[in-house]
Amino acid sequence: MPKEQANYRVDAEAKEQAYAVLERIGIKPTDAVNMLMHHIAMFGELPFKPRIPNEETLAVMQDTDAGRNVTHHDSVDDIFNNLGL
Repeated sequence: MPKEQANYRVDAEAKEQAYAVLERIGIKPTDAVNMLMHHIAMFGELPFKPRIPNEETLAVMQDTDAGRNVTHHDSVDDIFNNLGL
């Protein structure tokens, strides 16, 4: 199958994080993009369901991005203890 070069602009931080994940699982970024394109071509849809967050979710996201209403834990056990579990 012939290959064609495509150029896309992506979020730099997301790219860095995604490349790290792909490296850990042994998939080249180009192969991951090709897998995405093949899935869309074969099934006519994304391999996930994009959703628009509701107002409550957006408010929580804005709060956590600003460092508000965030709790910090030293371990998973600490989380469970704080939850009373």
